Amino acid sequence: MQALALQGHRVHVEERNDVGSDPTPLLGSDAVQFFRLCHQPARRLARQLQAAGVAVVWDNDFDASSAPADHPVGVATRGMAGQRWQSDQQAMMRLADLVTVPTEELAERYLAAGARDVEIVENLLPPTFTRPRTLPERGLTVGWAAMQEHAWDFEQLGLREVFARLLEQHLHVRLLGIGLDMEIASSRYEHVPWTAYDSLPGLLARCDIALAPLADVPFNRTRSNVKLKEYAAVGVPWLASPVGDYAWMGEEQGGELVADGDWRSALQTLVLSEEKRQRLSVAGRRWAAGEVVLDHVEDLEQMFGHATELARS
Repeated sequence: MQALALQGHRVHVEERNDVGSDPTPLLGSDAVQFFRLCHQPARRLARQLQAAGVAVVWDNDFDASSAPADHPVGVATRGMAGQRWQSDQQAMMRLADLVTVPTEELAERYLAAGARDVEIVENLLPPTFTRPRTLPERGLTVGWAAMQEHAWDFEQLGLREVFARLLEQHLHVRLLGIGLDMEIASSRYEHVPWTAYDSLPGLLARCDIALAPLADVPFNRTRSNVKLKEYAAVGVPWLASPVGDYAWMGEEQGGELVADGDWRSALQTLVLSEEKRQRLSVAGRRWAAGEVVLDHVEDLEQMFGHATELARS
């Protein structure tokens, strides 16, 4: 939205869940984008906007209905409240003039479920997402930036033993959990709560290697690749699972893909090779420089233009 405003478009953003009942402030818009919101008040507002000729775009970035039963998202979507939420999502998806998603896999799922039209809009980086000047840490730091729900992937992939062995074998290595608390029993493990997105570049700059492990389940196959863009933008070489939109990425994007049973050897290799880390860092920065939202404003303009055409027709 900031990028569109810089191009001269009139942009209004409301960061709240309570959409209210008065659509007047939004009736002068060509299009209104709802991020995830799908409850009854949101759908009521969407219908009021459509009646006034305003295009309704609904954006969602993961498929909660496909989460495994024991996954935190799966647990949250069980019961009456969870069923109501999934029903609300289905209703909003079918109501919207256009649905936007970050991955091809999710686009295919929504089209199959009855969405009118779906466009892929990749998650991109703000121009401020750059590496700050920091003093180097002592030793070498391996970091993982993730929400707490990824503790499920951590356990599924057996990474506790992998990380414990890494710290035992390399006394100069530190482990940093950003957001996600891996609860590793070591004086060289640190957990830092993830407080705000603006703080993320500084936290990632503390890392020499960054991780993006994902268990290969349908829920994870819809996730965007923005985490690897964030790692690459600050010059941190990464190791990631070949799942979803990570699967096509590699050295040109600043990292390597790791099969489920190969995390120990992949970490060992990268920890021991400063030359490889430097090479991947340079490649990642080069790639991420082209993944900034300001360089893709035309795609956003075309997407919203398409939505307004759909609404008018």
